[in-house]
Amino acid sequence: MPTRNINTSRILTALLLLISSYHANLLASANPENRSSSATYNAQTFQLVTMATVRTSPNGEIVDVWNPQTRFTSREQRGDWIKVSGTFPNDQWTPRIEPMWINKFYTASFTPKPGPIPSGRPKDVSRYITVEKSDFTLKVFETKKGSDEEEIVYTTKVALGMDRCMPKEKGGKCYFTDPGEYQIRWKIYDPLGIEWCIPKSMEKEFKSDIEAGNRCFRGSIGDYALNIGKTYAIHGTANPASIGTKASHGCVRTANTDMQRIFNMMDVGDKVYIRE
Repeated sequence: MPTRNINTSRILTALLLLISSYHANLLASANPENRSSSATYNAQTFQLVTMATVRTSPNGEIVDVWNPQTRFTSREQRGDWIKVSGTFPNDQWTPRIEPMWINKFYTASFTPKPGPIPSGRPKDVSRYITVEKSDFTLKVFETKKGSDEEEIVYTTKVALGMDRCMPKEKGGKCYFTDPGEYQIRWKIYDPLGIEWCIPKSMEKEFKSDIEAGNRCFRGSIGDYALNIGKTYAIHGTANPASIGTKASHGCVRTANTDMQRIFNMMDVGDKVYIRE
């Protein structure tokens, strides 16, 4: 008899657990938030194809900005959002416990030799950019293999660094577009508008924005950008009236339509020469 009672108790417990699980599943399916195509799967490795913001939850607070070609792993996806389960500092996989989410638009499944966003230009064509500070002009030069002749294939006007320092109460930082030889390090594209976030070094300058809860601004530098090293990029702008003036924090601004053309003409590794 005691053995029979123990077995009966185990059966009842199992049934209660089964019923509890069934009700939990019903509640989950009835909740609209839980129907947002959340799914778990075996760990996959992803790589960013452009710069991307990292958030605490889907559409949540921004906690970091990652560069193109950053690799990470994931086991969970919710709608268009991928949850980070691990990253690869120094090429060693490391689990991430804190919540980190990235929109899947910015990612691609990792391949051993990922490539940047290509221009699609012929292989026998090379190009470089010049930026003339004296007349705010950007030019794209093209040379065909086996030819010594250069051709200017695109010209447009740009805005440049403000060539001055901010007052001390605004941080005192100085903003110039320094002459020199640069190189396109990566290409950045976001059809929703590239998200620019105020760095800590500029917090005093943008104090009123931060106090109002505005730290990141989507589309303020357009949809297309070319990072050229240092702290510089060639990018679009939400302020086309600034073109032809000294207005930026050092970057080279151009109209959004011009920036799209330039972006599609250039490749990672192409030279950029900024001249007085």
